[in-house]
Order: sequence, then C-alpha cells, then structure tokens
Amino acid sequence: MPRQQMSYMVPEPLEPLNLEEVKFWLRIMQEHALFIQAGLPCDQTEFIDEAQAFHQELESLRLRADGVKSDKKLTELINDCQCLVKEFYIFKRKLLHMMLECKLGGWNFPLLLDHMAREAEYFTRLLDKVKGNKSLVNGGTKAQENAFWLRIMADHAKFISQLLDPSERNLINTANAFSEEFDNLFIQGRDFSSMLHCYPEVAAFKRFMQDTRAATVRLRDFKRAAEEMITECRLVGLIPALLADHIRREADHFLMMLIMMEKGIMKNMSIVAIEDMEEIIPVQDTAEKCKIYKVMKPEREDEELPEAEEVDLEWMIQEKISNQIKINNEVERDEPESNNNIAEEVAAPSAPKISDTKYKWSGKWPRQLGKKDE
Repeated sequence: MPRQQMSYMVPEPLEPLNLEEVKFWLRIMQEHALFIQAGLPCDQTEFIDEAQAFHQELESLRLRADGVKSDKKLTELINDCQCLVKEFYIFKRKLLHMMLECKLGGWNFPLLLDHMAREAEYFTRLLDKVKGNKSLVNGGTKAQENAFWLRIMADHAKFISQLLDPSERNLINTANAFSEEFDNLFIQGRDFSSMLHCYPEVAAFKRFMQDTRAATVRLRDFKRAAEEMITECRLVGLIPALLADHIRREADHFLMMLIMMEKGIMKNMSIVAIEDMEEIIPVQDTAEKCKIYKVMKPEREDEELPEAEEVDLEWMIQEKISNQIKINNEVERDEPESNNNIAEEVAAPSAPKISDTKYKWSGKWPRQLGKKDE
C-alpha cells in the first residue's frame, strides 16, 4: 500500500516521557486490532485477516521494544512503528467510511472506529516527538491535550452505555451522566485552547484542570467497578472484560498526564515570552456537528469528590523516569558487564501492592456499584 501524507486532526501531544509510553500505545493499538477483528462480519475474511496481521505486527513491535537498549535501536523501532501505525490508521478510516456508506456491516460502531483512528493519529504525532521534534508548551497546548483526552473519556462513557443490557438501567443512567459531563468538559477545553492560544496558563485554567481530574477519577473508578463486575459475571451486557480493562488503563494514563502537567514534571514546561514563540497551529475543530441538547443537572453539586490516587500515579511516573535513565546510561556502552551493573543500579521501583478493597463511591450515587452483598 503506498504511503500517504497524513493531515492531522488531533493536537500535537505534549513531551513524551520515554520508551514506556511508546510501549503503552503499542498495546493500545494491538487491542484495537482485536476489537476490530471481533466486530467484523464473518464473511469479510479479507478485512479479518488484515486486522489479524496488524495485531501480529504490533505484538512483534512490542516484543522488540522490550529489548531496546540504545538510541540506534530506539530510532529503528520508532521508524517501524510510524510506518505500521500510519497504515493502521488508514485501515481504520477505510472501514469507517465503508460503514458510513452502508458498504460494511458488523458490530463496530462508526464512532468506535473514529475513536480508534484519532488515537492512532495521536500515537503517530507522539512518535514524531520521540524522534526529537519538540515544541514549546503553553496554556493553549495544555488545553489542546486536555480536550483530546476529554473527548476520549466522553466516548468511553458512550460505549459503556450502548454495550450494557437495557435491563441495567442504573448503570446506563450513570454512564449517560458521565457522557454529558465529559462532553461539557471537552467543549470547555476547546474554549480554553482558543482563549489561551500562545499564552501561559491562568488561574481559571488551573481550576479547570482540577475539575477535569476530579471527574476523571470518578469515571476511572466507574470503569474499574464495571471491569470487576464483568470479570465476576455480575454485569449483564456485551462489554468484553478486555475492553473494560482497556478503557480503564487509558483513564489512568490521562490522570498521570494531568498530574504531570499540574506539577510541571514534563520537559519544556517553562513559560517563555510570547514574542519568542514560533507559530503554533491551533487545534482543529474535530466535532463541528457535535451538539449537546441539554446541560447535565448538578445532581452531585454538594458531593465530596474523591481524591486522586496520587501514590499509584507517582509510582508510574517514577517508573517511566527510571526506565529513561536506564536507557540513557546504556547508550554507547559496549562492555556487557558495565551494562549489567547500570541495569542493577537504576532498576525501576517495584510496583505497589494493589489493594483488594472495593472502591469508595460518593454519598449521592444510587448505590456503591461493584459492592458485593454482605
């Protein structure tokens, strides 16, 4: 298939952390191939085989990523990832257009295909950043990053709602409330990306990021509870356990990025004078036809929001930083013994023990979802 020039519809990602983020997105793409394959009609053998081929190639890249020890190998991996992810993006858009033209059936929602294509675009731009194409970070670029992820979270809530059995009325209502809440946050994020174009962030935007983090914590806990109920066969619907785990991991990733933006952990986070900035292309309007017909009622206005679980997220951040130090120290080291000593010195911290306790839900939910009867 000939290479095609991509016209990006998603914002340029912020500074990538290291190889660990590339591995995170390779796993996301690999699972996309599985979801697409499972949702295709059984008579579309050509597309099914193509989705399976993408899954196998992405798995191969993930295995290669585990063995990257030098800048040279990283560059080769990134180049191969870029080629494959661009082809995967084209494949997703092709299926989407065929569905919109009623030329393809199956069980993949058109919005799901569009959602996965947007994430492939984002990953492609992230790979450009890993290769060293950096840009300045300001309030507008942070707002664009938030808007991208908020739309992803809103999509997740819609998918949950549509894949639940109609009998699960309470869960459907909860998912729909999350959908409205994140639709509104997404629109607000787009407003900030326009208002803060080439300007540093302001106090109102910092408050918006806090609102976003509180809402994402609640949505993440809802996804986690749904995942547990699916695994224990206590939920009626069509949501595979892998899909529930998939969207929960993306929420955790978004929370990690929010904390990093708030604490200024990412590189290139210092504010520079406006006259020293190069022209930054504003985020394109990817949802011109998106209409919100009603504003969500403030049913949880007085609700005490749960605190973000910063311990787990801090561990994730430190693990990524430690892995980056490991790779940097191993570059141009030819002696095997030296490499082994460095690996021992900068080994990533052990993962925190996962608590077996149930998730705490705020007081005004209909009930504590996922809580077993005593």
